[in-house]
Amino acid sequence: MAGVELLLPKEYGYVAFVLVFDCLSNLWMAAQVGKARKRFKVPYPTLYALESENKDAKLFNCVQVFPIFYTSIICSMLEKLMNF
Repeated sequence: MAGVELLLPKEYGYVAFVLVFDCLSNLWMAAQVGKARKRFKVPYPTLYALESENKDAKLFNCVQVFPIFYTSIICSMLEKLMNF
């Protein structure tokens, strides 16, 4: 049985770098949400804090939503680049 040769362009390293960086940044953002839960006393499984229950609800909700916002920005940017 013949071996399969995989040829990747040398620029493919940039793709791998971006993928690793994105994974690490998502882990960092998840850690920030965990820290914000402790700081603003928002227990699991509560997704969003209510202003009637927590005076820092708006700050926590901003931290909570940022990873989703960041991911949607990246996805929309990639979609626009692919259809350019």
